[in-house]
Amino acid sequence: MAPVPTSEGRFGVFTLPYAPVKIAYRFYDIPRRDLPVIMLSNALSSNFKTLWKEFVEHFRDSYAIILYDQRFHGESPLSEHFDYYGKGLTFEELADDAAAILDHLGIARIHAFVGLSMGATTAVVFKARHSDRVGKIVVAGSGLKSAPPGAEDVFEARIKIATDEPDGMAKLAPLTLDRWFPGEPGKKFLNEHPTRRAELLEMLRDAKPEGFVACIRALQNFDLTPSFEKIKQSGDGRDVLLVAGAMDGPLPDVNKSMAKLSDANLVIIQEAGHIVNVQKAGEFNEVVAKFIA
Repeated sequence: MAPVPTSEGRFGVFTLPYAPVKIAYRFYDIPRRDLPVIMLSNALSSNFKTLWKEFVEHFRDSYAIILYDQRFHGESPLSEHFDYYGKGLTFEELADDAAAILDHLGIARIHAFVGLSMGATTAVVFKARHSDRVGKIVVAGSGLKSAPPGAEDVFEARIKIATDEPDGMAKLAPLTLDRWFPGEPGKKFLNEHPTRRAELLEMLRDAKPEGFVACIRALQNFDLTPSFEKIKQSGDGRDVLLVAGAMDGPLPDVNKSMAKLSDANLVIIQEAGHIVNVQKAGEFNEVVAKFIA
């Protein structure tokens, strides 16, 4: 599908040149087309329509912004040709999909790649595999490698609910939201922003179980150590910003180790959980704006 110009940017769906899979995107490049470009990459079970509202509102006057839904998420449909949801995806595939979007739009290089959670992991792999196509990356809410032993059972339990139970994604939605916005600060944010809470819950309920499973497989089998080592060896470590919510489980400490490994910059945002770009949107946007300026 060719891009469709609208007041909300250009929306399009295209088929990847190397797989019978379609990717949906929206490109905010109107009215000026000479702005530096930011690409945004989503968390598991999310979509670009909902996840990045605050970010787009803050940056769209100064940057062109590409949002997209990963394979089988949001407006990116299921494949009509074959089933590899159970086999799962890899972050190499997800990073190459982002490069394919740039090819489709005729963009040789972007100013920054900003990813959240699964999208943050994608950003690191993208920087390592396509270093000539991106300047800076923002890595918000990613660990260094797959979850430690014992977490596998948690992933498998979620997969079973998503695939075997009626309305499985709807059952997972409130549990996911609680993990995303932990503790009293998280409860306070959700109580004070009921509309945003409702939007996020709807997004999680509407997530496709096939996409959920395919991307969980990627999360079960990744290690960013080689990517960070390649970035550091290329002298690009300072082009990386790690961001973690202080209440996002072990990630603050993990990110401190990641920063040492890669020479990356690190910011810990207080009283924030996993979806730091929403819960602490103002602070997150300020941190990103300063880094990519």
